[in-house]
Amino acid sequence: MAGKKKLLALLPIALLFLSSTGLAAQLKNSQLNLYGQQYENTLVLITPSNKNLLNAIIPAFQKYAKEKLGVDVKVQLIQVGSPEAMNRIIAWGGKPDADIFFGGDLIYHWKVKAQGLLERYKPNSPYYDRLPSVFMGFPLKDPDEMWHPKLWWGHGPMYNLEVLNKFGLQPPKTWEELLDPKWKDLIVMCTPSRSSSTFINVAVIMQREGLDKGWAFWRQLAANVGTFVQRSADVVELVQKGEYAVGFTYSQGAIFAKAQGFPVGMYMDPTGFIVSGVSLLKGAPHPNIAKAFLDWWYTPDAQQAALSAGGIPVLPDVKIDGPPGSPAAILKEFLGGKDTIYDYLQSFKNVQFYNFTFAESIYNQVAKEFDDTIVAKHNELKDAWATILDAKTKVAGVPQAEAKLQEAIQLFNKGNYAQAKSIALEAVNIAATAPKGPSATDIALYIVIAIVIVGAAYYVYSQRKKKSQKQ
Repeated sequence: MAGKKKLLALLPIALLFLSSTGLAAQLKNSQLNLYGQQYENTLVLITPSNKNLLNAIIPAFQKYAKEKLGVDVKVQLIQVGSPEAMNRIIAWGGKPDADIFFGGDLIYHWKVKAQGLLERYKPNSPYYDRLPSVFMGFPLKDPDEMWHPKLWWGHGPMYNLEVLNKFGLQPPKTWEELLDPKWKDLIVMCTPSRSSSTFINVAVIMQREGLDKGWAFWRQLAANVGTFVQRSADVVELVQKGEYAVGFTYSQGAIFAKAQGFPVGMYMDPTGFIVSGVSLLKGAPHPNIAKAFLDWWYTPDAQQAALSAGGIPVLPDVKIDGPPGSPAAILKEFLGGKDTIYDYLQSFKNVQFYNFTFAESIYNQVAKEFDDTIVAKHNELKDAWATILDAKTKVAGVPQAEAKLQEAIQLFNKGNYAQAKSIALEAVNIAATAPKGPSATDIALYIVIAIVIVGAAYYVYSQRKKKSQKQ
C-alpha cells in the first residue's frame, strides 16, 4: 500500500516531465503493444489504387493491428494517379505527408528512389524472404531494399461472349487476330493519353514489334475500332453491357465485371503483366506503423485480402483459389486454371515482360501521336484502310498493281491516310487497265478441253492398235 502511495505521489512529476519533453504528445498519437513496441495510431498511404482493393485491405490491416499489435489504427488515404503521387513525394522533399507510396508502376518508385526519398527497409516476413529477387529476368526486389513488389496486374483484350456468339466469333487468343476485318466496329478503346492501362497495352506492342511496326499495328487495328472513349472504365462498361465485343483493359476490371454476372472473359497476354510497387517514404511521419504494414503485406492474410478484390498475389505461397463466382475463382479461370501467376507465366516460352524504362521513354511521343494521327483522324483512317482492303482483291495477279498497293499500305502505316487512299485507287486503276490474261474460269475450261482431247486421242489410238493386232 505504501508503494502504491509513492507511485501516486510521483505521477504529477512524471506527467510534468513528459509534457516538458514532448513525449506526452507522442504517446497521445501512438500506442504500446504487449511487447513494449510503440506504434503510431495513424497510417497514411499515398496511392493510385482503386477503391475495391483499398476497401478490401484496409479493414484487414486494421484487424491485424488490433489483434496482433494491440493498436487501433486509422488509415488515411491520399488518392491520386501514379505520376501525381510521384510528383507530390518529390515536392515534399523528405518531409512527406504520407508514410507509404502504395501502388503505381515500378518506374515511379524507381524515380522516387533516385531522388533519395525512400527509406531502406526489409519487410520482416518469411514469405518475403522466399520471394525471388528476379523472375524470368524481371526484377521483383530492390537490391537496396527501398522498393518492394505490391501485386501483379494483367493487361489484354476483354471480350463479351454473347456478342462473340452473335457474330460467330471465337475469343481472341493473340493480338494479331484483332487485325482481321471481321472485327470491324466491334472494338472499343480508350486513348493512351487518358489511361495508363491503355498505354500499357499500346506499349506492349511497341516494345515487341519496334516503333515502326508497332505504329503500323495500332493504325490497322484502329480501323476495327468502333469508338474511342474518355476513360478506361468506359471500356469495361461498354464491353460488359454488350455494346462492343472487345476492349483493352486490365485484369481487375474484367474480373469484377464477370463477378457481377456479365458474360465476359479476358485473354491474359503473358507480355502484358506488370508488377506494381510499395515503398516506405523517407521521413515518414508514422514510421513504426508503416513498417508494421509492410511486414503484414507480405503475409498470406494480406495477399488473400488483395486476391478477394481481384489483385494477383505477388507471394508464390498464396494459391489463387476461391468459391465459384468469386474474383479469385474468376482470376484462376482467366489464368487457365493455374494456381499462381508464376505457374501461368512459366507455361509460355520466351516471355518478354513489360519494359518500364522503354515505356517511359516513349510515353510523350505515343500519347501525342496516337491522339493526333489516330483518334483525331479516325474517320479518315478507316476510310483509307477500307479502300486498301477493297483494292486487295482487285489488284491480285497484277504485279505492278500489287506493288502500288504495297506502297499505299506503307503510307497508311505512317499515318498518311489521304495519300494512301489515293495510291490504293491508283493501284486499282492499274489493275483495271492492265492486259488481261485468261481468267480462272477460262483456265479451268481449257483444262477440261485438254483432258477431253487427250482422252479422245487415246481412245482412237487404242482402237487402231486393236485392229492392227487382229490383222
